[in-house]
Amino acid sequence: MAEAAFQRAFVLDPDLASANQFYTLLQVDLGRADEAMRRLFERLGRHPTEPESFSSLVQVLRFRGLLRESVAAHRRAVELDPAVTTSVAHTFFLAGQYETAIEAYSGRAAYYLDAAAWAALGDRKQAVALLRERLSNTSFSKRITALMASLLAILEGKTDEAESIMDEADTSREPEILVYFARHYGHMRLLDSSIKALQLAARSGFTCAPDTLKSDPWLVPLRKHRELGPLLSDADALVEKARSSFTEDAASLKCFR
Repeated sequence: MAEAAFQRAFVLDPDLASANQFYTLLQVDLGRADEAMRRLFERLGRHPTEPESFSSLVQVLRFRGLLRESVAAHRRAVELDPAVTTSVAHTFFLAGQYETAIEAYSGRAAYYLDAAAWAALGDRKQAVALLRERLSNTSFSKRITALMASLLAILEGKTDEAESIMDEADTSREPEILVYFARHYGHMRLLDSSIKALQLAARSGFTCAPDTLKSDPWLVPLRKHRELGPLLSDADALVEKARSSFTEDAASLKCFR
C-alpha cells in the first residue's frame, strides 16, 4: 500500500525531494537498502548538491555496514545545508564513538540513543535518569517504549523483565532495533538470543558492521559463541560488496569530497 502511494507520487513528480527522502525510510525498513543506495546515487547524478539525498544516504550506508561512508555522507549534507537533520548519531554509536554520538544526538527529540551511549560509557546513573524521565513524561510507540524500557530494566538489574519486554516486542520492519536488542541480550549474557537478533536483523536488511560486532562492549560476550564466526564472515562479505558499489558510484559522480 505504502509502496503504491510512493509510486503514484513519483509519477506526478519524479523529482520531489521529500517523497524520495521518505521512500528511503520505507526501503530500508523493507530490507532494500541496496536498492535505496542505487536510487539515491542515480538521483545525485541529477541533483549533485541536494542535501536531502546525502541525509538519506547516512541511514542507507549504515544499514549496509558502511560506517565511515555514512559519516562522510553526513558531513557532505551539512556542508550543503548546515540545518539539515541526519541520523549520524546512530552511526557514531555503532562505531563506538559514544561521546560524539551523544553530542550529535543533542537538540533532537531524544529518547533512547544518548541513554544507551551513557550506559556504554559506564555512567549508569545518567542513563537511568534520562530513561525514567522520558518514559514518565512522554508517550512513545510500542517499539520505542520496549527499546527504552528494556534498557532501563537492564540498568536496574531487572533482567527477567528486560528479557520479557524484548521477547514480546514486535520488531517486524525494525532491523535497527533488533541490533540494539542484540546488545541488550549480549550484556545480559543471553548469547543465543543476541545472536538470533543479529541474524534476524541481517535477514531483514541490516548488515551490522564487523567492527561493531567485534568491538562493541555489550557484544563482547559473543566472542566465544559458535555462530559469531559465520555471522562475521557474512557481514564482511556484504560490507565488501557494498563498499565496492559505493566506491564506484561515488567516484563516477564525484559527489563526495
